[in-house]
Amino acid sequence: MTIRRWILALFLMLGSANQAMAQAAQCPLPPNVPAARVLYPPPGETQKVPVSGYVLALSWSPQFCKAKGDDSDYDSQCKVDRPFGFILHGLWPDGNGRKNPQWCRKVEAVPRDVVRQTWCATPSVALQQHEWAKHGSCMPGDAARYFRTARSIYEALIWPDMTALSLRPDLTVGAFKDALAAANPGTAASMYSVGVTPLGWLEEVKLCLGVNLHSQRCPRASEGAGDGAKLRIWRAAR
Repeated sequence: MTIRRWILALFLMLGSANQAMAQAAQCPLPPNVPAARVLYPPPGETQKVPVSGYVLALSWSPQFCKAKGDDSDYDSQCKVDRPFGFILHGLWPDGNGRKNPQWCRKVEAVPRDVVRQTWCATPSVALQQHEWAKHGSCMPGDAARYFRTARSIYEALIWPDMTALSLRPDLTVGAFKDALAAANPGTAASMYSVGVTPLGWLEEVKLCLGVNLHSQRCPRASEGAGDGAKLRIWRAAR
């Protein structure tokens, strides 16, 4: 099955009109998108192991900016008029056992047009280059293909009402997973992993995918916080 058919199947399963695309429509694209710089594999960190699946990793931007917003390196994400919600961290190949494919080959810098196309999903040229070099290098094709695949899955996701969820005093990780699954017919709570800070604030969401890029139950090692854990969600400043 081709990548195009995989993505089409995922669109049919997850739906199309969504909040990720709405975010892209209002995203403040900088007038001069920075150029990416080649990032070489760190010594000893290359791991070429068979791919058993994938993880779509998404960062909850309000929490990230609460912690990192004073750092000017993140101005493109945190110092904007319309705050981001979930941003695309990356699409990561998974391996069997404890090792995952990473830094599989030397790759070129992400082309400027690809940086622009991906900016509203991943508003950082440094993060885009890191994800392409560390994870995309273990997938077939060039940077355009890697980010096109990642964006297609990201843009197919529908997010529940994060403001309403953030106001729930009884919110748990399990209830949040249920809300994700309800918003995305064809998925189940077990297909999501939720990462939290030590104080229980929402930090990230991972969608577990099979080798065919269809959502699947997360392996035990990727389950994140327990379903019974209390969850708090930091809201973006308006």
